[in-house]
Amino acid sequence: MSGSEDLERLQTEIDRLERENEKLRISNRRWMRIAGTDGLTGLPNKVFFSTALLPQIISSANAEGRGFVCIMVAPDKLGDINQKYGREGGDQIVNGLSEYLKENVEADEKLVHIDGANFVVIVPKGDQAQAKRRTRQIRAQVVSRHFECGGEAVTLTLSMGVTIQPAEPQGAGTKVKEVAEDLLRRMGVALDQAKKQGGDKVVEDFEADEA
Repeated sequence: MSGSEDLERLQTEIDRLERENEKLRISNRRWMRIAGTDGLTGLPNKVFFSTALLPQIISSANAEGRGFVCIMVAPDKLGDINQKYGREGGDQIVNGLSEYLKENVEADEKLVHIDGANFVVIVPKGDQAQAKRRTRQIRAQVVSRHFECGGEAVTLTLSMGVTIQPAEPQGAGTKVKEVAEDLLRRMGVALDQAKKQGGDKVVEDFEADEA
């Protein structure tokens, strides 16, 4: 057997192993997602948000008679990054943003990776002033930071959708699943509006807080 045939067989085996490893990575992410953890960032995911975290937050908010703030955060123009650097580059950005957010959430805040490039920061005992302060801080700090992507340093801007969930009277019988769906819907709509306005924007939905 010639040297070139050996190399060809070796390359074929390497390609096969890479495909198997990718299948394992996908499978691991799927199981982590089911378990309540995002496979890319290691953060709590949407399942954990809806079934474990939110019930605790709602219970505390209702007991103390204070609402809480939810901020949905997403990097702008991730599609352009994926196109230029590939899916791996996009994952690097999502991971880099998650690390930044982990480092910068305040002591009583919670951080969740909802899906794709969308994160949620939960601010307990938050009001409109607190929401404005935190969105301003997060955006300003991200703009001044460089993120590694495809061997290059890139800058990001963020879009944000913000809402407030008011406290309910004790014994009101809060339906957590409905609250979770409503919060995600309102944050998602606000985030979409921010992106449609060109990104690097914060759109607030304080309707429930004002009612």
